Amino acid sequence: MTIAATATELRTQLRDERATTGKPASRKAFADFHIHTRFSRDSLLSEARFIEKAIERGLTHVAITNHNNVEGAIAVRDKVAELGLADKLTVILGEEVSTADGEVVGLFLTKTIPRGLSANETADEIHRQGGLVSIPHPFDPFRASHIKEGPLRNLAEASKIDMVEVFNCRVTLQRHNLEAAEFATQYGIPGIAASDSHSSFEVAMAFNAMPQFETADELRTLLPDIDWHASRSTVLIHLTTRWAVWKNSFDSWRGRRTATGPILGPETPEQVSREPIQRPGPAELPAKETEDK
Repeated sequence: MTIAATATELRTQLRDERATTGKPASRKAFADFHIHTRFSRDSLLSEARFIEKAIERGLTHVAITNHNNVEGAIAVRDKVAELGLADKLTVILGEEVSTADGEVVGLFLTKTIPRGLSANETADEIHRQGGLVSIPHPFDPFRASHIKEGPLRNLAEASKIDMVEVFNCRVTLQRHNLEAAEFATQYGIPGIAASDSHSSFEVAMAFNAMPQFETADELRTLLPDIDWHASRSTVLIHLTTRWAVWKNSFDSWRGRRTATGPILGPETPEQVSREPIQRPGPAELPAKETEDK
């Protein structure tokens, strides 16, 4: 059976159980730990559209990990509550942080972690908030934002990594996912699959099946035994993010900010040393959602 067929079977099982009992499945959680919405400058995905697709496709737990802000995750969590769907979809507050050494994901956060810190400082701040450190697409050479190998190995040797994306759906060549898996095995770090969704048709392309959990500590305990399933996106998927960046820039120029602007992108260590690092202010974040995309 292919990965895609297995994923479909598991999601069907989950939907059937919900239809029979009217409640979320008690045996399993189906989680994706890397998702972007319109609070990332390279996504147009609205809160309502994302929630619709996540539930329709059988996800029960989602980590919203927009670039350099946790506000986007809060917006999804609040929309789930507003729609009365909290019993169907658990939202984990996350952030994909642009560190001075490359991207690091924090899960179960309570506030935005400022961009531009070192990877080591960022991992420490994630753990101070009671969160988990995840490394996204660590060996994808087509993304300049991936973490540098030296800081990555330093984090691993200091036991500061809780999970590694051993399968990221947007990684262009499978050998770079395999390299991530070899790294995770070498250091004894649990591996996860991640859709890295930026658009509605990517939602649930990857998920991790495990017993139900609520807290970071519970998830940490379950990570070594998760059962993940995923399929790779077409290389053309990156055109959607290029379009989103262009459209968001154009909308911002028109005075209609619908996603965070380029100001929230990564900064060089030189910029960081010259300027105080601040969390994003209201003017840098999208307006309240007014329409579904």
